[in-house]
Amino acid sequence: MKDWDEVFGSLSDGEKNKIALLRMIECSNGVIQHAYRDKQIYALSTYSTRKAMKFSMGCMKTMSIPLKVNTITFEEETTKILREVRELYVSGFKNGNDEDMQEFLRASKANLNAVGPKRILEAKQIVSDEVDDIPAVALDWGLQYIFGFAGWSQ
Repeated sequence: MKDWDEVFGSLSDGEKNKIALLRMIECSNGVIQHAYRDKQIYALSTYSTRKAMKFSMGCMKTMSIPLKVNTITFEEETTKILREVRELYVSGFKNGNDEDMQEFLRASKANLNAVGPKRILEAKQIVSDEVDDIPAVALDWGLQYIFGFAGWSQ
């Protein structure tokens, strides 16, 4: 098993800042998608749901985050790590591989532990200010999910 705490802990502060942005985007999108699929009363419209999904998936596919003022890109090593974790997610959640799902969850938790709550809160504000494709309420949902998953108190 890979030591995900070491993998993410050894990244530079700059890369951890970028990962915090990506986590806010993808976790907020995840909550948006679940609310929509589950027909929750608070679900966003079809248009807003698709808009958020397109933005989030675009960030993950290109490993870049287009903001109003600039585009955030990851270093090559960080990109490789994030793609490996994404493959675990797809295998585990989309294809039903329990072992990969557990490994994804370990990597995800280590990722958040390395990033920390302060960076996540800062990332939420940046995404709120710099991204129009994810509504502020959904960023609140993403933040709640992250803090709950990581076991942090707000």
